[in-house]
Amino acid sequence: VKEGGMSTYLIIILAYLIALTVLNFIRSRRIKSQEQFMVAGRSLKWQVMVFTLICTWIGSGTFISGAEFASKAGISALWLAAGAWVGIIIIYFLAAKIHTFGQYTVGDVLEVRYGPAARVFGAIALIMSFVSIVSYQFVAGGFILNVVTDGKISESLGTVIAAVFVILFTALGGMVAIAYTDLPNGIIIVLACLLAVPFVYVAAGGLQTAQQALDPGYFAVVNNQFGAHPWLKAIGYFLSTMFLLMGVQSMYQKFYSARSGKDAKKAVFWWTLGTIFVETIVVIIAVFAYSKLQGQIDLSIPKAGGKVVLMAARSMVPAPVGVLLLGAACAVVISTGMNYLLSPSTTLMRDIYQRFMKKDASQKNMVALQKVLIVVIGVLAFLLATQ
Repeated sequence: VKEGGMSTYLIIILAYLIALTVLNFIRSRRIKSQEQFMVAGRSLKWQVMVFTLICTWIGSGTFISGAEFASKAGISALWLAAGAWVGIIIIYFLAAKIHTFGQYTVGDVLEVRYGPAARVFGAIALIMSFVSIVSYQFVAGGFILNVVTDGKISESLGTVIAAVFVILFTALGGMVAIAYTDLPNGIIIVLACLLAVPFVYVAAGGLQTAQQALDPGYFAVVNNQFGAHPWLKAIGYFLSTMFLLMGVQSMYQKFYSARSGKDAKKAVFWWTLGTIFVETIVVIIAVFAYSKLQGQIDLSIPKAGGKVVLMAARSMVPAPVGVLLLGAACAVVISTGMNYLLSPSTTLMRDIYQRFMKKDASQKNMVALQKVLIVVIGVLAFLLATQ
């Protein structure tokens, strides 16, 4: 997208966000119960679940920090992503059973197995970690908007814009809003990656040109960027993402939201393929884009490498594809922020308030209180993001 197209891009993305706001407002009026708000009334079809699961895992870490890591480590950056793939495959065999368990949070599972204390400690750990994750989605939103507008939108203003839409969407409709915001966002992410990669490959001059421009280690199974004991570090990255994915409460909430165990299991199958596709394509785009643009990117500067996919979208692909790829980068921030914002509010409601304080509150009051909690947690995440 050339500089003259920046205002066009902003108009398109803002129009899209406003359209989502209207749709989420309409859907929010149908929500009458806590079950509808927390787990979409346990009614999600597998086709909807596929894209909302993709958006649960694919976030700014893929398009920004993941792309930066790929600029340094080359194709071997896939070790970081591959752990999650194995985690998803393991989850495939558990998805139907998780749905059948029919709860709301990881805390529900912990208490059944280990008692009330485990529920409380799990809730504290989840709230602390997820508020941090939401905060860096806000930061990433500001970073993306700053880069794609050539600084016309400051990172601080971009962070505010990202925070407003994430908090607004989540508070409006909970899981219903998340699932049906993730549906178009997930389609945009997959489609953008599919369309962009051949153009980036050709613009970089193909494999031979990229190999000549880059150190041979960029195409090694394990790059020397991993430092001492590279294989141990690669395995460490692999295991860290595998265990991280298997502990993500947002994912379990999606399974509890499924219409049936069969829908949950089928969704995980396609989620596996979609996640492997998107994360592999982003690494490929980052490596080939860096081979072409490395003179413009100083990897010794923090966050500089995080611009590589955004720069590719602006200078290495046709404008419509570039807008779609930039839109995908914005979509992951919105979707991931929403997923990780709903979870701590659900945990506070389910694992603390309802479990130990007030079990018999009305459905209307429960939904209203959780909306307030979403706003409060979102504001805390925003304050953390601006530190």
